[in-house]
Amino acid sequence: MLATSANIVIGRAKRITKGGLFILLWLICSSTAGAEIADTCNPNHGTVFVLQIWRAFHGEIDFKLCEHQGQNFLLVTRDPDEGKKDDDQVKIPLNDVMYQRLLTLYQNAHVYYPKDETGGLDGSTWCLETLRELYSKACFWSPAYHAEERGLTGLEKLGRELWSIAATERRDGPLY
Repeated sequence: MLATSANIVIGRAKRITKGGLFILLWLICSSTAGAEIADTCNPNHGTVFVLQIWRAFHGEIDFKLCEHQGQNFLLVTRDPDEGKKDDDQVKIPLNDVMYQRLLTLYQNAHVYYPKDETGGLDGSTWCLETLRELYSKACFWSPAYHAEERGLTGLEKLGRELWSIAATERRDGPLY
C-alpha cells in the first residue's frame, strides 16, 4: 500500500511513462506561470486599481494597474468569465513616467457625482474598483455620454489611456 498526504492508493505502485512525466511537468509549469501573474497583482498586495469595462456588443475587458517588487505593469484581461486562454491575459510593463501618468489619471477619475443615475439599453458599463486603503467600487453607464455634466471626464480619460496603452482597438473594437 502506498499512502501520501494528498490521496491513498491501494495496490501496487505503477511506473510513470516518459510521456506521462512530460505531461505532468507541463501542467505544473503552465499552472505556475499563470499563478505567478495572479500572485503578483492581487487584492492583498500589488493592485492599485481595477477598471472593468463591459460593452453591450463586445466582451468585457479588465485593466489592473499593479506594482510589485519595484516593477510597475498593467495587467489586461479579456473576457475573464469566458474561460482562460493563453492570450486572455497580457502583462504590459510600464516605465516610471507612464506609471505616474496613470496614477494621476486615476486620482482625477475619483471626481464624479456618486448619485449619477444615467443609463441606457446599449452602451457600456465602467466600474472603477479601488483596492488601496479602503475598498470602493463605483460603476457608471457609458461615461463618454455627457461626461462633463456627469463629472466623468476623469474616468473617461483614464479608460481611454488604458485602452490606448493596451492597443485593444484593433482586436476588441471601439471603446464606447
